Amino acid sequence: MDDITYWKNLASMAYRRLIEQNNEIAAAVIKNGTMDIWLDSHDNWNGGIDYWTIVFILKYDDYIAIENQRPQIEEELTSILSSFHSDERDIITSVAIKLNIERYVDWNAALPDTKEDTIRLIEDERELLEDIATMKRSFMENGLEESFRKRHRRICDIAQKAGFDYPIDCNSLPEWWQRVKGFGAYTERRVRIAQLFQPIIDMLNSSEEKAAVDFQKVNLQSNTVQQAIADAELFIRQRKYESAVDRIHTAFQGYLRQILDRHQIAYKSDDTLPSLYAKLHSYYGAAIQPPDVAGRIRDIIRSGSNMVIKINELRNNNTVAHANTQLIQKREAELVIRMLNALWDYIEDIEKNFRVIGAESTEGD
Repeated sequence: MDDITYWKNLASMAYRRLIEQNNEIAAAVIKNGTMDIWLDSHDNWNGGIDYWTIVFILKYDDYIAIENQRPQIEEELTSILSSFHSDERDIITSVAIKLNIERYVDWNAALPDTKEDTIRLIEDERELLEDIATMKRSFMENGLEESFRKRHRRICDIAQKAGFDYPIDCNSLPEWWQRVKGFGAYTERRVRIAQLFQPIIDMLNSSEEKAAVDFQKVNLQSNTVQQAIADAELFIRQRKYESAVDRIHTAFQGYLRQILDRHQIAYKSDDTLPSLYAKLHSYYGAAIQPPDVAGRIRDIIRSGSNMVIKINELRNNNTVAHANTQLIQKREAELVIRMLNALWDYIEDIEKNFRVIGAESTEGD
C-alpha cells in the first residue's frame, strides 16, 4: 500500500496514543518529522505481501535532541504503529529516524546583517540585473555602478560569513551586460535570471534564523516577561544591543519573581535583580546532587551572584535604561545575554525537576 495518506493517518493515531501515554519524546518525532515510506521487499506468497519501513526525517535540532535515544524511539514507534495497523498484506518491518540533509546557514555569524536583510539585498540585486538585461535601465547610468558594487560586495561578504554560495560572480555591471547578452531574447533572459536567483532565495527563505540566545524552552507564565523577551529579540535583529540587554534584564528579573512566587518565597517589590537571585539560589541548595559535589556547585552558584551584580550595574549605567552616554556594544551585549541565558537554563532545569517531583507526589496522593 503506497497510499501516503493512510500511513499519515496511522501516524496521527500513534501520535495521539503517545501523548496519552506521556511519551512526548517519541510523539515529537511524529509531530516534527517529515514522513516517508520505503518499500523494503515484496513476497509473492498468499497473494503478495509488501514489507515497509516508515521513515521520519527530522530537522537538525530535532534530530540532535533525540540522537542518543534514537534506537529506543524507533522500536517504540515500530511497536505502536504495528499494533494499530491490521492489513496483513502490508507489514511494517521497522521505523527509521533520519536527519534532513540541507545547507546550514549560520545567520549569527553574519550579524549585524540578518536573514531578512540578506534576502532583501539579493532581491534588489536581482531586480537591477533583470532591468539591465531587458534594457529598462542602462549600466552606464550615473551612480549605478558604484551602488551595484557596494551592494554586491556586501552580499558576497554575508555569503562568506554565513556559509552559502552566491551564484552571481559578475563584479561589475559592464561584465554582467556582456554575459547577459548571450542569454537570448528578453523572455529567455528573464527565465535564465530566475534560474540563477530563485534557488538561492528559496534556500535562504527556508533556512532557520535563530536568535543569538534561545529562550523558547523556558517555562514563561508572565505576559510581561514574554513581551520583554520578544522586544529583546527584535532589538537584536535591529542591532540595538544596548536596548536588548535592558529588555533581557527586565525579563530575567520578572522570571525570578515568577519562580519565587511559585515557591512562596517572600520578596519586596523593589528588590533588585541581585537580591532576587540571592533568595533563589539559597532555596535551591538542597536540590543539588550528589552530596559530594553539592558544596562546590553551591559555591559556583554563589559566585554567580557577583556576576549578576555586575550585569545589573551594566544595565543601569551602560544601556538605554537610563540617560547613559557610554553604551554597551554588540560583542559585549551578546556576552551578557548569553551569561544570563546560562543561569536561566540552569534554573529552568532545576524547576523541571521540581515539577516532576510535584507531579509524582500528586499521583501518589
